[in-house]
Amino acid sequence: MKAYKTNLDEAERGQLQRYFHATKARIGILTNGHVFQFFTDLDEVNKMDEKPFAEINLLNLRKAPLSQLKHVTKTKFNLDELLGIAEELKYIKGVKDEIRKELTAPSDWLVKEMAQRVHSARRIRAQILDSFRRIVAEAIQSYIADRINETLDKAIKTVEINEHDHQSNEQDTAEAKISNDIVTTQEEIEALYIVRAICANLIDSDRIMEKDTKNYCNITLDGEPRQSFLRLHFNFVRKKKIAIFDQDQPEVVSVKHPSDLYQYKERIRKALNLKLEPSRGSEQNNQDFTVETENSDDVVSAQQETEVKFVLQHIRGRESKGAAIGELLQVMPGKTRPQIQRMLNRLQASGRVHMKGKARGARWHLVNDSQSSNRIPTRRS
Repeated sequence: MKAYKTNLDEAERGQLQRYFHATKARIGILTNGHVFQFFTDLDEVNKMDEKPFAEINLLNLRKAPLSQLKHVTKTKFNLDELLGIAEELKYIKGVKDEIRKELTAPSDWLVKEMAQRVHSARRIRAQILDSFRRIVAEAIQSYIADRINETLDKAIKTVEINEHDHQSNEQDTAEAKISNDIVTTQEEIEALYIVRAICANLIDSDRIMEKDTKNYCNITLDGEPRQSFLRLHFNFVRKKKIAIFDQDQPEVVSVKHPSDLYQYKERIRKALNLKLEPSRGSEQNNQDFTVETENSDDVVSAQQETEVKFVLQHIRGRESKGAAIGELLQVMPGKTRPQIQRMLNRLQASGRVHMKGKARGARWHLVNDSQSSNRIPTRRS
């Protein structure tokens, strides 16, 4: 054991080396009270190595290989495993030291290797090596700076999302005291139908479900919370927001109305595809629909307006195949065949859809007139 302020890298180790050689010990420890260096005999049997295979600084444990050195403790001491770990740590430390040297001052070997890879000359001469020495050094520093910036950007995005969720949760908690019941709003239902229409060509629409909470509503695959690919922040907030899970850090964006989801349809499809098997993913554009006010005969409730919009979008997604009533029953749980039949009859009477076939085998298609096919009955203001 050395004095507290002793630099162990420069300290005399002769006494420890003699003890190591004179005994059957395979592990030697040199310390000044706060830095511990661990030695073994990897280079030559029964002769302590010149360099330690591991080092622990009690004042800075971030870089300490604590999990690997657990075998030094009395309760978990295992010499065979410890010697294997020592050899691995020795080479890892050696490689790190060499990388550090190359990053600080690139060697002739590295400069020549890089020049051979990127320079167009068939033979790398001394003049090229001299010019490339500065280029390689600058490229290394630039790459390190880029990696640091990427890490910082990712950390900043994480903090922003966490802060947004924290603020939203605080506001939601305060307003949730008014009512403890989870209420799925009309806008959330409309958003669900819109997402089903956007993703109609990817999977069966009935696999896309909502999972509502007090603070937000998740749009999920098969109703599984871990399969959420879109989050709606429509409750207890003045400004509506959505979070699309199409990347490592979901981006929160503002929306004014559920129909704004169409602006992010490609990203929503991508987010869903990330939850599906790669072979199942495919993307196809869908045409958006506008809303116009019709005569009094076509005025419907807000719930019916949402359902009519979804029916038209589903038929559009089927393209030339059209849609049968049975298919609409599958994607609109809670609706009966007569209810859907009446809805289609009303749309046919207003010139938006037409029927091909007879009886239960009939399929419904959008009319060719784009102006007619894009109009959807809505409530009067």
